[in-house]
Amino acid sequence: MAVEISSNARMFIILTFIIYSIVLIGMGLYSKRSMDKTSLDKYVDEFYTGGRGMGALVVALMVAASLCSAGTFLGGPGLAYSVGLTWVMAGFSQNFMNFTVLGEIGKKVGIVSRRINAQSYLDLFSSRYNGNKFIALFGVLAIILFLGSYVVAQFIGGARLFASMTGLPYIVGLILFAGVVLITAELGGVKGVAIAIAFQGIVMTIAVITLFIATLVHLGPLEIVYERLINIDPNLVTPWNWSPAYQLSLWIVYGLVYIGLPHGAMGALTYKDTKAMHKAIIIGVFFVTLWTLMLIWTGSLGRSIFTDIPVADQIIPSIAMTVLPPWLAGLTLAGVAGAIQSTVGSMVIVISSTFIRNAYQAFINPKADSKKLKKVTIFTTVLICIGIFLAAIKPPAALQYFITFAIGGLGSSFFWPLLLGIYWKRANEYGAAAGMAGGMITYILGASNILPITMGMNAIFIALIVSGILTVVISMATRKPPKGVVMIWFGKAYPKSIAD
Repeated sequence: MAVEISSNARMFIILTFIIYSIVLIGMGLYSKRSMDKTSLDKYVDEFYTGGRGMGALVVALMVAASLCSAGTFLGGPGLAYSVGLTWVMAGFSQNFMNFTVLGEIGKKVGIVSRRINAQSYLDLFSSRYNGNKFIALFGVLAIILFLGSYVVAQFIGGARLFASMTGLPYIVGLILFAGVVLITAELGGVKGVAIAIAFQGIVMTIAVITLFIATLVHLGPLEIVYERLINIDPNLVTPWNWSPAYQLSLWIVYGLVYIGLPHGAMGALTYKDTKAMHKAIIIGVFFVTLWTLMLIWTGSLGRSIFTDIPVADQIIPSIAMTVLPPWLAGLTLAGVAGAIQSTVGSMVIVISSTFIRNAYQAFINPKADSKKLKKVTIFTTVLICIGIFLAAIKPPAALQYFITFAIGGLGSSFFWPLLLGIYWKRANEYGAAAGMAGGMITYILGASNILPITMGMNAIFIALIVSGILTVVISMATRKPPKGVVMIWFGKAYPKSIAD
């Protein structure tokens, strides 16, 4: 059942989106002015880490919004619409993502990143694992493959959202969406993205609360709504459509392996002190819980309004256009688009920093000066956005499954090498290399059903077991890490660089 909306209403929605986009571009220009005042030799550090001076709200939303994205705001409600409340069991596992990321790795990553002047996620791996070239190249490959796929999914989600709410072609939404992201990220780097995230986080929160309340008012008594859902399909109101084993594996995907996601860990490179980090944990848990609860519930209730939406991911814009006046529907479009743009911007920065630091500087041009690095940084960021745009022209049918695959691939590659590298002195480059390669290969073979090894669970479960065992066993069977590496990561000889 398609949503009918007048041309005047669509014009209101388009106008709201345009105004919102202009504001974001203005923020990018503001950040660029700040970047232009930065000395050339500090440009790359400012572009990728924001000078390590971000406050609690910005860091909280940088982690929360970049990890939630199209999955939480479109794909998650779409799954709730399709399968019902069983998705709640898995979706709620993401509520503590800020605690999972910042609480587990935030302080150590913040300290070490200042000691080694880390400007990319893989700089941490290079430092911890003795500059191993295989780890660097494999890490670049994993980030381009899986994080690139993740970004493509975000672009698709944003373009679908725009198309469904404005009536304009998908390709138009894709062009406009990609353009705003490119301008925001290219002009101001992570600082431009961070400023936009703070603004977008507030807007998307207002949009989610407004949509949720309006949906409940529109539906009336919930008893009648759930009777209607039971008549459509009794499985829509039970949390046990999926087996406990599969549910457990999804809890691992959404509740644990965020630690290994590069765009989430990048938040730990940017906070100004541990006080800001601790506050960011609490603020982030509040925002994510609010978004997740309201959006999943809204998506599941939407089945009682629309019984046959062609693409389930369109349930949130469909509800917005039904229960809200046009200008508020436009605000919802802008808010959800903001969540997606936050993710895309931070991911583009991660991919760009990975290429510049761990491919270009490490292997192509180690002697590049600051002027050259600035040019290559800008060129690479633009090229990445163009490549992602081209890959998103033909979208897949189910967004959330696409996102789950990307999260699983990143987690299976990086989770144990990062976590053990932070907490276990004995972990070395040989174990990390084996864990990264073994985890990724196992995940791809399991997720693609080439090998029947998943036992009814998401392939990440087996992949993490393989990766963890390989990292530990190979590390124990080979030589210890160099003393210099241990001192950087575990020693107290360095000046204390983060105020407690």
